[in-house]
This record gives sequence, C-alpha cells and structure tokens, in this order.
Amino acid sequence: MTWKRTASLDDIAARISGADHIICTTHAKPDGDAMGSVLAVVRGLRASGHNVEGLLMGPVPAPLARLVGDTPLQVLDGDAQPEGSWPDLVVIVDTGAFSQLAPIEGWLREHPERIVVIDHHASGDEALTDVRYVDDSAASATVLVKELLEHMDVDLGRGDGSVAEALFAGLATDTGWFRQANADARAFRVASELLDRDVDKNRLYRLIEETARVQRLALLSRMLGSIEVIAKGRGAIMSLSGEDFESTGGRRDELTGLVNEPLVVDGIEFSVLMVEDGPGVVKLSMRSKPPRSREGAFVDVRALAGQMGGGGHVHASGAKVQGDLAQARSKVLQGLIAIGVEEA
Repeated sequence: MTWKRTASLDDIAARISGADHIICTTHAKPDGDAMGSVLAVVRGLRASGHNVEGLLMGPVPAPLARLVGDTPLQVLDGDAQPEGSWPDLVVIVDTGAFSQLAPIEGWLREHPERIVVIDHHASGDEALTDVRYVDDSAASATVLVKELLEHMDVDLGRGDGSVAEALFAGLATDTGWFRQANADARAFRVASELLDRDVDKNRLYRLIEETARVQRLALLSRMLGSIEVIAKGRGAIMSLSGEDFESTGGRRDELTGLVNEPLVVDGIEFSVLMVEDGPGVVKLSMRSKPPRSREGAFVDVRALAGQMGGGGHVHASGAKVQGDLAQARSKVLQGLIAIGVEEA
C-alpha cells in the first residue's frame, strides 16, 4: 500500500517528549541505514535525557555490530520477544512493513497507538500506526532522523561514536557510498554537514565494507558461476543454494553488495540474486541502473518486487517467495513480463 506522511516533526517530537520509556527498532536483519538510524535515535535522545533503548532483530552483520560501541541495544534472535512491560512509545525507523517486522509483529499489534514511524520508503502497512513521518525522496532514513533530532535541538556530537557518525553510516551505505542514483544534492548536503562534525569516512568504510572473510569470495564465485543473462541481454539472474553455503562455509549475512556485480557490464540494466533462505523460501535481492539520461528508460525493480509481495526503491528492492530456486526464477520472469520488461 502507498505509504504517506500523516505527522509532522512537531507531532513526532511531542510524542517523544511525552514518553517516559522509549524503544527504537527497525526491520529484521538490519542494514547500514537501519542500524545507523537506530543508533542515532538512541544516542541522541539519551544525551537529551530520555529513557530510550534500541531493539534489533538479528542476525546483525558483524561489520555493523562494530558501530554499536556502548550504545544500549537489545538483540532478539529467533522467536524471542522484547523483554519487560510495553514502553510508552516505540519509534520504528527505515520500514513500515509488517513483513520486515515479522518476528515482533504480534507484539507491535498490541499497541499501534503507541507507535510512530520514520521511513523513506514508498510503501508500508497503515495498520502499523496512524503516526508516520514519511519522505520517499530522502536517500536514507538517517536523513529524516537527522531532521527530527535537529528539530528537537539534539546535539549530533562529533567524531567516533557520535550521533553524527551513525547518521553518516546510514546515509553512506544506503547510497552505495554516494555512487547510486539516490545520492542527490540533498544527500551530499547532509553528508557535508556530518563530515564537518569530524566523522571519519575512511575509518567507517574500512569498518563496514572491508571486513569480509575469505568465504565471501567463495560465495561470489558460486554466484557468478550461476549467472544467466535474461531479458534479451538487459538483465542478469543468479542464485545461491543452501548447498553453496554449506560447502563454502559462507553465511547469508555476507552477501551485502554481491547482487551489484553484474551491473558493471555495459548492457546489463538490472540484476536479481535468488538465495535459499530456509526450507521452501527464497529471498530475492534486486538492483537496477539509473537511466543514461534524465528522461531515459530504466527497470523499476520496486515494481518488480511488488509483483511478488516485496518492495523497496526503484533501483534497489527485495522480496521473499515460497518455493525452490526454479520456482522463484519463474516468478521473477513472470514479474518482468507483468511490468513490461520483455523476457528472452
């Protein structure tokens, strides 16, 4: 469902000011933007005297875990549920979809009136809450979190372990370190302001992006070995099976960025990576290039993901489907036809 703003920064700030106990959470298996948004909210509000803690649903990628420092976070694994009594307010960042909050969906449904959302995606579930600050033109959720914290006169701090560092980490990772189409003028302005706060971008890049195990290379080899060019040369589809992970010793949290590999080829406009994510479940990651010119055509992978119940952004989206890899491949091809991308 289309996800629209229903609240102002004043509204969100008032809800936060009126709450004695706050939990900030995000989608399961957090990425850099999700982690950065949670850390920024927790660090900023705690420094301002609020009783707030972070809640993550694992697994948390090891490189992102290095950003946490001494920020108080509770990590839920498996079917574990939040501890203690219901807080006065739950702040959800970087998602508004129950499918991405599945481990705690039942818990969240108990008190939708105590939930606020800060999100930069174009779709979500209205039943989650009536109070949401949404802007799908923002390059990352941390852009919106920064707006909120500055609106509340929260000091963003300086250097390592600061609110500013967490905000920059989310923005940098969600723009592919400012290489993707969503790295617009607004994103660069925000980045410049955060760098002025002594954020060490080189340290962050090494901390987050250059920490892979050698097993990741083995997974990359398997993935590239499965590559199939589709849509008359416009796309690439790849797969990783459960056996690939078992034989290489690789982990599913080591796949970040691998789906982008085929996009270095001149004629490839979009890429899909299918990963067995459990018995009868396949996770799909989708990426596409921006058009060659401002008015040019491109493949909207958000529309493709939407054909399979997923979502995201026009150039970066995902979905989960039932079945095996062959069935997932068939669904992807059907989805391409449905959105007008001719299949070979």
